[in-house]
Amino acid sequence: MRAKDENKELLILEAALKMIARIGLAGLKMSDLAKEAHVATGTLYIYFKDKEELIRKLYLYLLRKSSEEVIKDISTREPLKKRVNKICYNLLINNLLYPENGAFFEQYFRSPFFHETESVLAEENMVMQPFYNLIIEGQQHGIVKETDPELLVTLICGMLETVAKVAFYSRKSISDIEWDTIFGIIWDGIKS
Repeated sequence: MRAKDENKELLILEAALKMIARIGLAGLKMSDLAKEAHVATGTLYIYFKDKEELIRKLYLYLLRKSSEEVIKDISTREPLKKRVNKICYNLLINNLLYPENGAFFEQYFRSPFFHETESVLAEENMVMQPFYNLIIEGQQHGIVKETDPELLVTLICGMLETVAKVAFYSRKSISDIEWDTIFGIIWDGIKS
């Protein structure tokens, strides 16, 4: 068996994402993906046992990639509200720049490929931990509502994904004044 090339695996995952954005998750065929990625069909099976594994790895890849973008430039020396603002803004920008990621996540969560296995849950928790830690820190200081951090993060992410989707489809940018209003609503929703 040939050794795996990490760059080729990423190329295949990115090609799969582009195809899914065009034809949907259900329409993805491994043979068509091989053509899109400019690799032999057999090469796909070196990297992914089957379509289900490819979809799961694409989900985890996008989750990690998005998380890295969202938490960049966040300093623990800044006040909590400012850090929450930055993370929320980064999430909005990430959703605006990569609408195909959001479209994939929506399809994935509604598909038969979505399985919350222990390994997937562990990966999700690891990736989301910086968000949860920020909420927990706010709760410990009496700044953020005492409720399940996962619930608060889900509400924040859901709102920002919807705002990004509306902006994307209406071809409208978000002004600084609009961002201040959006973040004000988010902050009012989570603060104690």
